[in-house]
Amino acid sequence: MLARRTFLVLGGAALTGPAWQSLDIPVPIPERGTSSQVPPPLLSLIEATVTRAQQLDEEHGSASADFVASQFASVAHVVRTSSYDAQTGRRLCTALAQLAQTSGWMAQEAVQDGRAQRWYHLALRAAHSAGDRGVKASILALMSNHATALGQHREALQLSAAAAEAASHAPAAVQALIAARSALAHAGAGDLMGVERAHDRAMTLRAGPDDERPQWAGYVTPTELDALAGRALVMLARHVPRRRNHLIQQAEPLLRQRALDVSDAHRRSALRHSALLGLAHTAAGDLEQAVHAGRLAVRRLPMVTSIRCQSLLGELRSELAAHAQRSQDVRSLIAEIDTHVPGPSRR
Repeated sequence: MLARRTFLVLGGAALTGPAWQSLDIPVPIPERGTSSQVPPPLLSLIEATVTRAQQLDEEHGSASADFVASQFASVAHVVRTSSYDAQTGRRLCTALAQLAQTSGWMAQEAVQDGRAQRWYHLALRAAHSAGDRGVKASILALMSNHATALGQHREALQLSAAAAEAASHAPAAVQALIAARSALAHAGAGDLMGVERAHDRAMTLRAGPDDERPQWAGYVTPTELDALAGRALVMLARHVPRRRNHLIQQAEPLLRQRALDVSDAHRRSALRHSALLGLAHTAAGDLEQAVHAGRLAVRRLPMVTSIRCQSLLGELRSELAAHAQRSQDVRSLIAEIDTHVPGPSRR
């Protein structure tokens, strides 16, 4: 368990080494014989808790981080002290991996970057024990995106490659997700051709047969893949000035459907992508649409705990500030952002 208050951010081999090691053949889970047997209803409850933890993240961001961490501790206790056969052990370890992954993402959203990396490494170990390469690929892809957010572009590309290898025999939906997330690593590195290849691969896999996918990958929809592609294009536009307008034009329709999603199921993602859509419209000079997207984001903010999303809104505020003198609507949105976003996040 991660009992310390702070953790240093890892880089280089300390970050990527465990990723490549996780691709080795897993050690088989031995059957455990104790007086405490894991009954099927408990296993079902654990797996339902994993699903609910993921839903809490999507609906409310990192607000439930302590609860998810406590569920990880409870499941880890069951793994250590109970009796189960090998199949049950694999299911328990997969549940551990997913809880640790969710905890890692919540820590990342809270800008607790060192803690997020440790959670992701715990998730990798559990997924390795379970022999679940699909979950492992998802964890590695999130680690890659986190490294991109930290400016660790070389590590991000390595982690992205490890994720692709882990997903090489996974269902098409999982491979499409990994390809879409790899576009973010290439975008952060300013690699236009890499982004295009990743996007093309994700689209090809998306267009293929809808094969059997794991339950956790149910959110991998065309809307999700488009949103990831739009994020990558907005990020890339900052690195390739000569293609900036063209890339922003490509990004807008890809971001729009998730940004305009009014359901509770994807509230955090909708907040992130409406802020990104606002940035894209601002870069394209369409202030009316930028203000509309920005207001959508601000309205969602009280229901979502995410410092990174606050920072995105702060970035949107900075971009809009140059147009404040000629637009009352822009001034009004800036005032709304100032009300809801703390000062440091507006820089």
